[in-house]
Amino acid sequence: MKIDILKAADFKTTKWAGGSTTELYIHPPESNYKNRNFNFRISSATVEIEKSNFTQLPDVSRQLMVLLGSIKVSHKNHHTVLLNKNEIDSFDGSWETSADGTCVDFNLMTKGKTQGKISSVCVSADKSLNFQLDSNSEFIFFYAYEGNLQCHFNLEKLSLKQGELLVIQHPNNDFVALKSSENCALAVVHIYKEETV
Repeated sequence: MKIDILKAADFKTTKWAGGSTTELYIHPPESNYKNRNFNFRISSATVEIEKSNFTQLPDVSRQLMVLLGSIKVSHKNHHTVLLNKNEIDSFDGSWETSADGTCVDFNLMTKGKTQGKISSVCVSADKSLNFQLDSNSEFIFFYAYEGNLQCHFNLEKLSLKQGELLVIQHPNNDFVALKSSENCALAVVHIYKEETV
């Protein structure tokens, strides 16, 4: 199991038509979002205008979770959903998608055989939460979007500050204890191992 923490200086922020987007992680590392040659990409974006259109991304599966604010996401000829904080929508990147409202969101894009899911975890002040790691995952990511916390892995203790990304590669079936003196919220991503045929 390999554990790293990525900080704000490690991320790449760019502008898009409706605000800004910060790339938190892309895999393989040498891949490039513009070239669409990634297996998966994790990002957080701000939607700063009331009406916006998403970039169409053929052959990309998308999951989006709202971290702050709320938006109504409309997929032409498919479905429309109102997303409040910590709510998630899954959709095909090739769909014609628009949004009403402003928010900060968290995104997972996957391609090809790569499968993943996003979820949220809240840690209450002065409480400890045992999070079960999953050895069926290739990667597990914790993105701290509210508060600072401690992550206890057996003998190793790491501090994860707001805006940082904890990267766990090849996790075992152990627990990580999440502790904080304040209320914290995490976006969690699991990337699963490709099934062997």
